[in-house]
Amino acid sequence: MGTREHLRRSVLRKTAGVGEVDARRSPVPSGTSLAGLLQHLAFVESKWFVGVVTGKPTTGTRSMVVDATSSVRTLRAAYRNACSIRDSIVAAIGDADAHVAHDGPVRNRRGALLAVIDETARHAGHADIIGEQLDGTTGR
Repeated sequence: MGTREHLRRSVLRKTAGVGEVDARRSPVPSGTSLAGLLQHLAFVESKWFVGVVTGKPTTGTRSMVVDATSSVRTLRAAYRNACSIRDSIVAAIGDADAHVAHDGPVRNRRGALLAVIDETARHAGHADIIGEQLDGTTGR
């Protein structure tokens, strides 16, 4: 299993079995919650691979404020779906040096992959800390 898959699974493990109230609880001043992290990471996957790599319109929101009608189950499914779409795009492109549609500092698929790995790693760490503060569970 590669780094990106390990990080994805870490986020999903930290949010597995968490109740709706705890998923929205934020033990930190920034307001970050497990539900918010799921929503944000689904957006990150979509933004970088649907938006930056393919140049198509993206869905979701960058915000970590989660609508009350979005269940943890729905957020987890949306994250898994965004990851699946990203995997399909990566497989279809193949070449890590392939140029991306986005005209910005990231000029190839490798740069997009690194941006998502970086973002996921940072937020997987946040999920570890929030999970520990909510229920005392430590570890990845």
